[in-house]
Amino acid sequence: MKRTGYITFILFWCLTVQKCWAQSDYVITPLTLNTKYTNEIFAIHYGNGVIYSSDRRTNVLVNRVDSTDQPLFHLFFVPAKDTIRWGIPRLLSKNIPINAHQGPCTVSADGQEIYFTANNESGGRIYSARKSGNEWINVQPFQYNRPNSITTHPSLSSDGKQLFFASDMPGGFGGFDIYVCEWTPRGWGPPKNLGPEVNTPENELYPFIQENGVLYFSSTAHGSMGGMDIFSVREVNDEWGLRQRLDEPINSTGDDISYTATDADGTKGYIVSNRDGKTFNLFSFKSLFPVFPDCQEQIENYYEYEFEERMGVVMDTTTLKLIWDMGDGTVKYGEYVEHTYASTGQYTIYINVVDTLTGEIEKQVARYVLDVLDEEQPYITADETVNAGTSVSFDASKTYLPDLDIDEYYWIFGDGTNAKGIRAEHIYAAPGVYRVRLGVIGKSKRTGEPEKVCVFRDIIVE
Repeated sequence: MKRTGYITFILFWCLTVQKCWAQSDYVITPLTLNTKYTNEIFAIHYGNGVIYSSDRRTNVLVNRVDSTDQPLFHLFFVPAKDTIRWGIPRLLSKNIPINAHQGPCTVSADGQEIYFTANNESGGRIYSARKSGNEWINVQPFQYNRPNSITTHPSLSSDGKQLFFASDMPGGFGGFDIYVCEWTPRGWGPPKNLGPEVNTPENELYPFIQENGVLYFSSTAHGSMGGMDIFSVREVNDEWGLRQRLDEPINSTGDDISYTATDADGTKGYIVSNRDGKTFNLFSFKSLFPVFPDCQEQIENYYEYEFEERMGVVMDTTTLKLIWDMGDGTVKYGEYVEHTYASTGQYTIYINVVDTLTGEIEKQVARYVLDVLDEEQPYITADETVNAGTSVSFDASKTYLPDLDIDEYYWIFGDGTNAKGIRAEHIYAAPGVYRVRLGVIGKSKRTGEPEKVCVFRDIIVE
């Protein structure tokens, strides 16, 4: 009973909001399917709509409650009419236990398998079911449910090889911890605790594994802004770390209990919060981070030049030879010379002529002014090969866009994370080849119109 009451307590802190938050790099909007007196929690994208859990009535005649007279949560599916309006919610399945709280769920990438939470007086349990036509059938308990522990909040990886969940099973760090099971030829392997960078003596709940490998969860610890906050972690060298608390407006001074993305990089999705009221409601989030669809491969800056001067005569038939003063302290000899400058700048080149027979020198018979410039492009300065789990420095200070008044630099690191600023630090969690993009936004000095420019280059992470 104590465990069931605790879960109910988590579910029942509340919110009603009729406004949008637009700060930082996200806009947060309450979903219009929220209601004033009920709780809507944990939405995931499914088909042409969402599956979510709510304690709203299943019909006008019946109001199902638990042993403490609290309304039961059920899983509903609601189709989207457009980007704002929703259809009529309906129960997800008649085969999922009705006389229990139906909590967060997760659906396989092919839409054919679901894992969900059912919570009653005997505790929270995870179950699975298979899709058959329009119905979910063959409901089965998760093999690692335990009689004296709660197992809840499942999240399946996009490849179906990992199942994350929360549990208060013995052997953890205290309260509820996040665990993961790996798929094997024999089924799910034993639960593995994600370790001290994730789990604490307090409570870690609502895991969600994003397609790019970032894990999100909520916690009352880790220096939260207020109540429960949402955090992200990554797996580095088989250990979960690089924990970050998500900034406002994803987190607030209220309780922000769950995060689910609807795309691979987390540019849009849903959160659940009670930031301004008495009930938990659903909010959509959308990243305001700029998109750079037309990104060109970065051209390396090489300051190599070829020079030729014949002085109007065939030099091979005379005793005259050319001496080139390259303007940077370097001297070259001959009609045709090649030279590489160390950096950009304006160089004055002089040509002197020497008579090899008499030794007489005629100075500065010709003079040229050469402007050595960078390619007109944003420019990424970073090591070509780096190690996973170590900080990598990125620098855009060699960007050369003389016709653009630059407002901001945007980094897209290729692993689902972004940053702003002329310089950035980033840690890659896993080996691989990552395409890093640097986008620049500014105004044209000629037209005053806004412009976007973008380059990319690959970084090898070992």
